[in-house]
Amino acid sequence: MPHTNPWFSNTTGYATEVNLLDDLVMEQITMFGIDILYMPRKDLNMDKVLHESTKAAFEFAMPIPLFLKNFSGFNSGIELLTKFGVRGSDDLTFIMSRSHWEQGYAQFVKSYYHSVEGTDGTRDTDRLQGHTEYRPKEGDLIYFPFDDSLFEVKYVMFDQPFFQLGQGYVFELQCEKFEFSGEIFDTDYEEVADKFNEIEEYYNIEFELSTGVLTFFKNESVTIYNLADALDPDNPSIPDISEFRMYFNPGFLQGVPSIEGNITFWDKSKKILRVNRLTDVDPDTQDENKDVTKNKLDQVLIVGQQSGAIYVSRNSKTTESAFNDAKNLQNEFDKIQILDPADENPFGFV
Repeated sequence: MPHTNPWFSNTTGYATEVNLLDDLVMEQITMFGIDILYMPRKDLNMDKVLHESTKAAFEFAMPIPLFLKNFSGFNSGIELLTKFGVRGSDDLTFIMSRSHWEQGYAQFVKSYYHSVEGTDGTRDTDRLQGHTEYRPKEGDLIYFPFDDSLFEVKYVMFDQPFFQLGQGYVFELQCEKFEFSGEIFDTDYEEVADKFNEIEEYYNIEFELSTGVLTFFKNESVTIYNLADALDPDNPSIPDISEFRMYFNPGFLQGVPSIEGNITFWDKSKKILRVNRLTDVDPDTQDENKDVTKNKLDQVLIVGQQSGAIYVSRNSKTTESAFNDAKNLQNEFDKIQILDPADENPFGFV
């Protein structure tokens, strides 16, 4: 019976041959690749049943050499008009050396995920938490320096090329242009922080302030405390602070002494303050009369963490955005609409 040559095998190789091929792969990536920033995802508010999170944070970035597989341009590169606006579907494919990951980065990722889980580093990370140090992970981000943008890892292929000499040498990262939806960026790289931390999140609270001292800083973190409904806005004294009853996860109420946020806009002359990235929110709260128009964030105490500014709010509202701009759309339509009596009954028989 014919069979393959036992002296030349494509499925099993000597250690020296495997190491040589691995060294050549790493050399090609370092010579012809580009330096990117790789950011592991930290899931916030993780649902233990569905293993999904309502929000994500990116707290550190690692510079890694990757080879851009498609230097000629984006894989897709088309623009789609959706009901949420124009959406770009640009795709990129990166090649990462397995040895680069295992030798230089896996230990840092493992240490980071153990700090997130609150466990020691003597065991493997919890994959049910969406954590792994053995390979890049779907949902992680890559900062692409060519056009100053972020790409999200959608799929990691570990079997292409198909095991020369019985071993894989690269990870192929299939990535898509990242769509910002309120994620938190707290890395030490200004090119990432400056670009995305100033984006106003879809849920943005605007406060009209009454009394206070000092002034807030842009992008400053603030702590918001609940005040009694009977608070006199003209009284600068601070009464006893009571707990919020807020939504931490959608559908789950919890009592919290305060909530955190980030300043996106501050006008001291008009005393207008906008805050996003609230840690706990409850935009539609019923009072004892089943009235949902009353906002529990109307009268709160806002304290700047860096500036030390302290202000009391008079009222608050949710700013219009891409997901709640029905009022703006209706106002624009009212200005341009042309009423034709014939259009009132297009069927003509009712």
